Amino acid sequence: MATTATPWVGIEGGKLYLQSGQFTSTLKTSQLIGSNPNNIDSAPQGISWDGTNTPWCGSSDDKLYLQSGQFTSTLKTSQLVNGTDVAPLGISWDGTNTPWCGGQFNKLFLQSGQFTSTLKTSENVTVIDGDPVGISWDSENTPWAGAQSDVLYLQSGQFTSTIKTSQNIASVDLSINGISWDGTNTPWIGSEFEKLYLQSGQFTSTLKTSENIGGIDTNSRDISTDDITSRLASDISESVSLFISTSIFKFERSNLDGTNRNLFYIDL
Repeated sequence: MATTATPWVGIEGGKLYLQSGQFTSTLKTSQLIGSNPNNIDSAPQGISWDGTNTPWCGSSDDKLYLQSGQFTSTLKTSQLVNGTDVAPLGISWDGTNTPWCGGQFNKLFLQSGQFTSTLKTSENVTVIDGDPVGISWDSENTPWAGAQSDVLYLQSGQFTSTIKTSQNIASVDLSINGISWDGTNTPWIGSEFEKLYLQSGQFTSTLKTSENIGGIDTNSRDISTDDITSRLASDISESVSLFISTSIFKFERSNLDGTNRNLFYIDL
């Protein structure tokens, strides 16, 4: 599957946006969440996609949100995180847990599920970049964006202190605000020129394409992809369950949505 739509968020309009492809000028849909009648949070800061629903975070009420679909007015759940960090700035989904980043303590966080109060782990990145503004997951490493140095970072695992690689993009946009991964390239968003960007790989100096969205929202914040299959390809391919029933082994490989693939039996 290739990316067919690009979710992003903007503070000026207080909206979740769904841009067609990577990227066209077509805005497929949007959802007002920053003022009446759906006054959920007036400062949306991060967005992702889990295959069914839209996780996003807002700094007005310091919460992680799970919005139904792309997008409906239904808010499925939320989690107050101001006991952890009062400035949630980016969010993602790894198939099991919710990575997010916070600006108060300059940390990457891993919140259990969608969402519980359990914080599984965190990593202070102040010595790398004092302004983490976006986060994602590629099934092995954690891409994140830092606005202090205008750099894309690839942190090992969830999370170690190892920075695997980085790419300075200050010559492209001096106000990076979010990052994602589509299985091949790195979408990111910058508010200096109000553009969606597609950087080749993880990371090269090649900018594959960009799209100006200043006519839609002049305070853009975060970006994602609707291609969760490619983004989490390694996790999906390794999701293998073994069941034992008497003398029969049953093997099944499952997709993220719970549907089974490659089901077979071995009768011993």
